[in-house]
Amino acid sequence: MSQCLGKTKSGSRCKRSAGEGSLYCSAHEDQAPGASREADPPEIDVEILEESIEDRDTIDTLIVAAALGAAVVVVLAVGKLFRL
Repeated sequence: MSQCLGKTKSGSRCKRSAGEGSLYCSAHEDQAPGASREADPPEIDVEILEESIEDRDTIDTLIVAAALGAAVVVVLAVGKLFRL
């Protein structure tokens, strides 16, 4: 049997023997050309996530402030109409 052509997580070549009729051991057969691979979940950058949450909070605050400002304008306009 030949040595597995697979790469370990550290990037070095696997030291195990390849499976019968294969160039890869059972642990690395998913690295064979044409092998179906399940998509790995994307890694989450916590720093970017925290910045996004802060940005979202800022946007929410601005939306509330704008809504309150609009409400004040409406109240003042209605008040002027009834004082006429």
